[in-house]
Amino acid sequence: MPINDCASRAGGRASASRRARLGEYPYNLVTAHGLGRAAKRVCWRAHRFILSCRPRSHNLTRVHTLPKSDCHAAEQAYIGRVQGGRLFTIAACTVAIAAGAMTAGCSDIAIDDGTGPAVGDPDDGTGRVTTVPATTLPLTQTPQYVASNTPCPGDLPELSAAPLSEAAPGRAVTLVPYIDLVEATVMVFDSAAEDAGDSSADESGAGDPDGDGSGGGFVGDRRGRIWRFALNLAGQVGSDFGAAIGEEPVADFSSNTAAEHDQGLVGMTLGPNGRLWINRTDRHGSSILTVLTPTADRAVLEGSYADVLEVSQTNAQHNGGDLLFDESGLLYVSFGDGGGLGDPHHHGQNLATPLGAVLRFAVDTADSDDPGDWRLTPAPGNPDLGPRSDPHIWVYGARNPFRMSFDEPTGTLWVSDVGQQCIEEVNVLDLDERGANLGWNAYEGSRRFVGDELADHRPPDFEYRHGRGLCAVIGGHVYRGSELEWLAGRYVFADLCGGDIYAAAVEPGAQPDEVWHLGVSTPRPVGFAVDGAGELYVIDMETGVWRLSG
Repeated sequence: MPINDCASRAGGRASASRRARLGEYPYNLVTAHGLGRAAKRVCWRAHRFILSCRPRSHNLTRVHTLPKSDCHAAEQAYIGRVQGGRLFTIAACTVAIAAGAMTAGCSDIAIDDGTGPAVGDPDDGTGRVTTVPATTLPLTQTPQYVASNTPCPGDLPELSAAPLSEAAPGRAVTLVPYIDLVEATVMVFDSAAEDAGDSSADESGAGDPDGDGSGGGFVGDRRGRIWRFALNLAGQVGSDFGAAIGEEPVADFSSNTAAEHDQGLVGMTLGPNGRLWINRTDRHGSSILTVLTPTADRAVLEGSYADVLEVSQTNAQHNGGDLLFDESGLLYVSFGDGGGLGDPHHHGQNLATPLGAVLRFAVDTADSDDPGDWRLTPAPGNPDLGPRSDPHIWVYGARNPFRMSFDEPTGTLWVSDVGQQCIEEVNVLDLDERGANLGWNAYEGSRRFVGDELADHRPPDFEYRHGRGLCAVIGGHVYRGSELEWLAGRYVFADLCGGDIYAAAVEPGAQPDEVWHLGVSTPRPVGFAVDGAGELYVIDMETGVWRLSG
């Protein structure tokens, strides 16, 4: 059956194998798998949390915002255990409310608190805490506030984009409507569907005529709903779009997904074993990584899924959230600095926090097909950044690395990092650059921001100053398709404010030789997707998904 939210799954039971384990492992109050409707209503009204039916991995990696003893005590106070396959009675839930509210009060860091978050349980040897100097200055006197309101230097690089008609005479790009979905934020093509025959596509008259994996996949919206899409046949009656989504989502997390500011369903990818991985913000404001399991025919998602990572966020800004796998099966996840003007919590340069960094994990499946058994561990080869640093960090010093992509021919990771008020930047990272310091908040791009200069600052490969229609870089893939062969090797990206789409010839360590304005735009671009043939698609929050064509 399709995965649905709690409203349609209330009263469901955990699997027998999961029930057998739950007596030994703590489950968060919000798990509530098997909790009846009445109990959920009581909990919702009492402490304003929407309770999710989703099963959490008993190996869930939790990243706490504050490693305070009273917060951890409160968390333990509202841990529940399954008895007889059901989690919590109404009375048990009511008793837990006070402790849950206490924990919620520990979820934010005040501006005068310089303590960074810990990874893992502070008592298990993995919780590493680093403190940074606290400040008691009024907000308007903090260095971050002053720097954020200082006029931008006049010598910052402009985005001098040449019109495509001048840069490449006779060449043109058009946008072809592909998926009609308002509030679309993420999309992934499912190459495994070709091997499975993609029966869902066959039944609707769609298929994958090119055999490139571009005939089906998954697309999601900001509110946490995921649909299966399939390719429309040429000339299909009533079809103005290249692909069609099902009438109902195959997964719906909208009842437990926050969608304010930078929150929502912000990342989605397919793992090496064909599982669907998503990154979203739950109603508590935490970033949650969830693993979902497609059926054998890839048509729908099965009911077995699990949250494998939870990262506390300080507010609704800069939650970041892209995720992808490299060729060796290691998982990369990006998180912003947690928001606030100029990084008031000093997360960018705090090596104890996962915020303001790209993390790299190995996925330990424990030889199990059940994601509830899986565990994320620091990837082999991750940098040793010193005592009490977070071992999951691969690179740090990022402000809001909202989008990432791999360029397989060059073996590089492209990270687009949204800037403060002056600079947008793109970093082209070789995989041996582990431990690189991207500079924030000592630097915004190459511009000095606050604090001391950094001896180990790794400057951006491409940056441009803010201007009309330029305020937030949206990456972005290096084009490797064939339909626009003259675009090969160029990094295609957009800017959220103007919506224009560009292509830059970026050499690592140098500014691009030239930037082309491709002559097309969308109202609110938030990402890109690439199909099995290397063709690109722009994801727009207002108008859906569009394919770049010649």
